[in-house]
Amino acid sequence: MVILSNKKREFDRFDFIRYSLIVLVVVLLFKLASLTIAYGDYYRDLADNKRIKEIYTSAPRGEIRDRYGRLLAGNTPSFTVQLLKDELNNLDKAERNEHLLQLVRFLEEDGVYYSNDYQIELNSIKFRDNYDYVTSDFEPIEVLINILIENNLIDDLLNAQFELPYENHYRYDILNNTKEILSKTNDVRDISDNETRQSYALYLSQLIENNKSDIRKILEHPIARLMAYELLESKGLQQNLILDEFSSVYLDDYIQNKASLMKKFDYITFSTTAEEDFINLFVENSLNSFLTNVINVNDNEKIIPGEVLISMIKDRGLTSPVEIVIDEEQNAVIYKLSNGNETKDTDPLELLIEFAVENDIIDEFIKSDEIKYHAQSKLISDGVNPKITVSKGIEYTFTNELKTWEKKNKLKLGMTVEEAFEMIKENNGINKEISKYEVRSILGLLNQINSQGYMAYQPINIAYGIKDKTVAKIEENLSYVPGISISIEPVRYYPEGKTAAHILGYIGKISQDNEIEKYINQNGYSPNALIGKTGIEESYELELSGTNGVKKVEVDAVGNTANIIDEKKPIPGNNVYLTIDLKLQKVAEQALEQTLNELSKGGTFESKWGNFKYGINRRKGRPYIYANSGAVVVLDVNTGEVLAMASYPSYDVNLFATGISSSDWASLFPEDIDNPLAARPLYNIATQTAVQPGSTYKMVTALTALEKGLDPLLKIRDMGYVQVGDKKFHCLIYTNTGGTHGYENLYDAIADSCNYYFYTLALGRNQRTGEDIGVKVEIEDLVEMSKKLGLNDKTGIEINVPAEVSGGVPDPQKKIITTKVLLRNMLEENLRNYISDGKSLTDDQIDAAIEEIVSWTELDMPLSRGEVVSRLTEMGFDPEKRINSEREGLADKIKYTYLNQAGWTITDTLNVVIGQGQNAYTPIQMANYISTIANGGNKNKVTLIDSIMDYNNSSVLYKREVETQKIELNNYENLEHVKQGMLRVADDGSARATFQNFPVKVGVKTGTAERSGRNPYTNETFDDFAWFVGFAPYDNPEIAVAAVLFQGGSGGYAAPMVREIIAEYMGLNSEGVENSLPLENTILNNQ
Repeated sequence: MVILSNKKREFDRFDFIRYSLIVLVVVLLFKLASLTIAYGDYYRDLADNKRIKEIYTSAPRGEIRDRYGRLLAGNTPSFTVQLLKDELNNLDKAERNEHLLQLVRFLEEDGVYYSNDYQIELNSIKFRDNYDYVTSDFEPIEVLINILIENNLIDDLLNAQFELPYENHYRYDILNNTKEILSKTNDVRDISDNETRQSYALYLSQLIENNKSDIRKILEHPIARLMAYELLESKGLQQNLILDEFSSVYLDDYIQNKASLMKKFDYITFSTTAEEDFINLFVENSLNSFLTNVINVNDNEKIIPGEVLISMIKDRGLTSPVEIVIDEEQNAVIYKLSNGNETKDTDPLELLIEFAVENDIIDEFIKSDEIKYHAQSKLISDGVNPKITVSKGIEYTFTNELKTWEKKNKLKLGMTVEEAFEMIKENNGINKEISKYEVRSILGLLNQINSQGYMAYQPINIAYGIKDKTVAKIEENLSYVPGISISIEPVRYYPEGKTAAHILGYIGKISQDNEIEKYINQNGYSPNALIGKTGIEESYELELSGTNGVKKVEVDAVGNTANIIDEKKPIPGNNVYLTIDLKLQKVAEQALEQTLNELSKGGTFESKWGNFKYGINRRKGRPYIYANSGAVVVLDVNTGEVLAMASYPSYDVNLFATGISSSDWASLFPEDIDNPLAARPLYNIATQTAVQPGSTYKMVTALTALEKGLDPLLKIRDMGYVQVGDKKFHCLIYTNTGGTHGYENLYDAIADSCNYYFYTLALGRNQRTGEDIGVKVEIEDLVEMSKKLGLNDKTGIEINVPAEVSGGVPDPQKKIITTKVLLRNMLEENLRNYISDGKSLTDDQIDAAIEEIVSWTELDMPLSRGEVVSRLTEMGFDPEKRINSEREGLADKIKYTYLNQAGWTITDTLNVVIGQGQNAYTPIQMANYISTIANGGNKNKVTLIDSIMDYNNSSVLYKREVETQKIELNNYENLEHVKQGMLRVADDGSARATFQNFPVKVGVKTGTAERSGRNPYTNETFDDFAWFVGFAPYDNPEIAVAAVLFQGGSGGYAAPMVREIIAEYMGLNSEGVENSLPLENTILNNQ
């Protein structure tokens, strides 16, 4: 029941709120009316003509300078064409495409190189038959270039003209394009008013001078390729070439990659699958060494591939013929035959692999999730990169990327490339009436825009260094277009060109999976950003990369800035100061180039310190014509700082400053790509190539012998050669003349590089005279000393890409070290059990017997079973006795389990003591080894970094401190004996002629390394490699130098260049410096 009240209602707080809201609405309506009626035109004008825009400005990369502040890598301002994804995609497709088309026409007509990669290529030059890619030494485009040159058709090509398909099409002028290309490296004049096109074409062709790199750049343009092919076709010169109007870049790359693999591996064909190829490549190239690895996944997890394989065998219900032993101390894997297999005359690891193959387990092992990624990494590190991905199944990266691209563009199954092109053109709303050339250019720009991902606000730089006339055209015609602009951007600049290229490294676009993860996902980089790809640019990318700026501005309808609302200025990257001395680096590079140029033609190295005439290869009756590569490293012996590091040939790092073109990239690879020793400009020989050290290793042998008690004054009579079995090991003087060095002490032996002396150290006696020298250098001794001197480890230089190679001592898995340890352990545990009935042996006699049996592993030829039986019987053991129900006796166990597995013999040791055989080291390892000898036994961590400063050099962010470790020796005076021998090399030995007039005392050593076999490309045996190492000044060492010349013959041939480097360091090359001491070195005062 509702009760009604007659009482008058009072005014409450809800009425107040209600009336307040009514008043507020009335005020708002009045204000809106005022804005609309009274000020409507004013605000409409603002809305139509002004808007807020964010302008992003790139931060300059940090500078890289030498130890004295000389600029090695800086930045230069450049007019840059930029695109903005958001603003262009806000436009109607037709309008957007029309603006991009207009931009393309401006760039093309002015011959501007712009980033325009796309997955479909036009007018590709190809072989008619895919198998021609396998049989030909050249790519199709190179074949075309060779035909043009051989038939003198470059002038004809430059006279050709492209007929426009319609009036508004961009005017491609091959003459103008060629002029723009040549002007980057030459002073090229414009065509004069009265000059004919034919005359100007002749002028440009003379500038080209059949330079294949320039011709390749011209042929980067699809219209140029069309003109070139039609020229050949008109003369019937096209040979086995065809012109493919539309082609897939992915498929083309796949065919060329397959062909490259087919040239090297006969089990790979066009019909084999990626999975088959990957497994076969891994088994042949990497499986053996992979199974000896312990893979450290992280601090708490390890993977031992051998254990995984044996586990898979057991999971199949099978019994593995091999057992695995893990040496935790050495982090090494050792295999031994399991019970029942001891009599098999085979290597345990080989038996394991054979067993796994026979039982179809190897494929499963390699494809397993636990192994496949590590297998891929191992294969690549072993120098075989088949470009196969294992992440989602096993397939070639090209076919994987093609599938992704087809899915992204919603292409239908079975489409031709041309049909795909037409469909993509339609999907993007591109005008059907324009030519395929203009369509592809638009698609290339759209591809970059769409690849920008979520960072749509960051500009995409598509063209750098554009000229004023092109700037004017774009500003005049496209400045009003949102998303297209001209900006002045900092571009990487290397003022010294090729100098220190392998140290600095180059920059490029983000492309690899690990780069995408590190820079885009983790550090917020734009997908369009340029990053350090190799060298210091890569290692210190996060230091060198700055923070981009952003400016909020108010712009009018035509894009003019009306007002700056807010601005965050870019912050440049930090500056990295290197340890190198630019002047010394230049001298090192020039001396290396001069050496190779003169050596390869049997010429003369000219110098103020004395000219040096190079000889010829007497066996082949010619100069060392293949001496076209080499390296030299200069270290501060007291700090480990790299003062200079040069590899030849080098390359101009500026080629990469804005993203390298395909023609420039191709020019950095040798034409004879299958020649394993062809000169490769991108290859950092100093850190990437391990070479047998030749006689430069003799200081290791000498120091090892001294540490074992050798008297350096002990004279050993050189008898010319030693003999093991049927093999003779000669001293070089005996090989050349039949003579000998006579009596030699340690200093003489180093000075004369007497092989016989060092053979005697390994044998423990003078084999030919029977004299015992009281010291025997075992392979274990050499391995230990080599490790102490840093020859088994990376130096720690701060170059991550390409990775430093660690040349090293003989592999204990394959050689005598492991076999001796296992054999000795077995004998110590069991030999007493095999004493013959009625015999009694003392502990000393058993110990002597163990040493005798272990020494059998060093024999040149393994003992036969009968010989083992006879010797054991003579020593008092029962060779046929079996204990603990074993299936074999002592003789069989020693013979088949150990002696037959002992890959190392005394002949191997004889090779190693003179620097041949199973050891190889990089130039930077060799330099650090010499540094350690010179400085009294301090092994330094090698470094390129002096310090890191902020962008205005106001704050030190990092200052390098010397990291050194004193090597353990019995007597550090032994280093002085070795150094004295090196002094004798310069004063009286093989380098006397080079240093006889040099005013600084030095310690040096020559070395000649032999490489067996034949070069498959030239079908000739390899020429010897030349090594030269040294330190200076002798009395107070400051620098160590190591140089190697590929196929450079005698080690003495590298001596003049090392002399030039030492002279520069010591300040001797400066004008007005007399040949007298004391001297001030450039490292202290040359600023």
